[in-house]
Formats: sequence, structure tokens, C-alpha cells
Amino acid sequence: MIDGLLIKKLVSVFVHIVPGAFFLLLLALVGRRWFPRLCNTLALLLCIALIAVSIPPVSNYFISQLEDRFPVLQQLPDDTGIVMVLGYGHNYVAGRPVNSMLTASALSRLTEGVRLWKTQPESMLVVSGTAYRSPVSHAQVMMDMAIDLGVPANQIIRFDHTRDTAEEIQSAVRTLSEIENTGHRLVVVSSATHLPRAETMLKPHKVPYTMVPTDYLANDYPWYLPGSGSLYHLDRVVHEWAGMLWFKLKAATQ
Repeated sequence: MIDGLLIKKLVSVFVHIVPGAFFLLLLALVGRRWFPRLCNTLALLLCIALIAVSIPPVSNYFISQLEDRFPVLQQLPDDTGIVMVLGYGHNYVAGRPVNSMLTASALSRLTEGVRLWKTQPESMLVVSGTAYRSPVSHAQVMMDMAIDLGVPANQIIRFDHTRDTAEEIQSAVRTLSEIENTGHRLVVVSSATHLPRAETMLKPHKVPYTMVPTDYLANDYPWYLPGSGSLYHLDRVVHEWAGMLWFKLKAATQ
């Protein structure tokens, strides 16, 4: 049986800067036999582009276009019903402490969600994520970490089968309408670069919401220190732009 999630992940590889650029470089090398001038120009432009986007001020400019859209939230609004922490993966290894299993981005999102939940502990904390290639779901790992950080288990809701942001948003909106005696606002916590795409998916649901940024990527490294970190950060931005474009195209055709 074909794994749809795996196919989606494989296709998404080609909208990332590094694999996409090297794939084009490979095509340029192969095509030099028939189109030497065109392929040489393409290879030169790709090399210049890779160097340029690895310079911190360049990558920071594009990163800030996403990261600066939402202000930092100091405490939850009074009408908050759910604090939704969007997942970002884990690496399960038996015996390791749970904080070592979560990716840095997932841990940053969760700690920010817990920090805000503590300003209004009558709200519900929602964690999500499927058990893709893991004996336990990402939601379970996030819940275990949240409990370690002081959140009671009865104040946590798990979505164990959500595979992407769209499914997380849909599950949160549905749960918000089902919970009694709570506020009606959905607070979404995620990486600052990811929030604009999450908001794009949330807007059609017509529910009150607040977006909470964390896991910032922009840094103050000087221009003369290019590195793979800047390239990786910009790669995440390109992935978000591609995701927003794909969602809007799908919505337009439905």
C-alpha cells in the first residue's frame, strides 16, 4: 500500500533550497553536452545564489517577512478556550528523557504553550501529531513533556492522528465547539515562520483566534560569517511560502 504521507514528504523535498539547488546543478552538469552555454550560466547563478542566501543579513531579511507578522503574547486573552501547540516531530529512543526526544522547534513551541497556559490554567492545552515511524505518537511525547512542566493530565487534549497543519487546525476547531464551560478563542502556538501558513488555514473556519510566535530564526550574525545555518533557516521560509501557495491553489480549485 502506498504511503500518502511519505509521498507528500518526498515531493516536498524539491521545494527546499539545498536538494532543489543540487538537483538543478545535476541537471546542468548532465545538460552541458547539449546546452553548454545555458547550463554553465545556470550553474554559476545557482552557486552565487547559494552563497548569497547563506549570508546572515540576506537570510534574515526574508525570514523577518514571516517572523514579524505577529507580536509576542505575554498572557492569554480572557476568552481563551484552547491553547493549541502545533507539532514539529520527535525521535523516540527508549530510555531517553522526553525533552531529548523532541526536536528543538517542538520543545520551543511546547514550552511557550505551557508558559501561556499557566497564565490561565482553566483553559485546555492541546498537543498533536501522529506516530509516523515511531512506537508512540508525537502528541504523546508532547503530553509527557507538558506534564513534566507542570500541566495536569486532565487539562491536556491529545490529537494522536493529525499528520499536518491542516488536520491539526481542523481538529482544534472541532474540539473547541465540543468543549463545554470554556472560552471560545483558539490560541495557536508555533514557530514564528510557520504561523502565517497556519493562519491561512485557520481563517476560513471563522473562529476567534490568536497566533503566538516562538522559535525565532533570525539572528545578529555579521555579514562576513556566511554559514549553513542561515541557509537552513531560509530553507524553512521557502518551505512555508510553498506551503501557503499550495494551500491557496487547492482552495481556489475546490
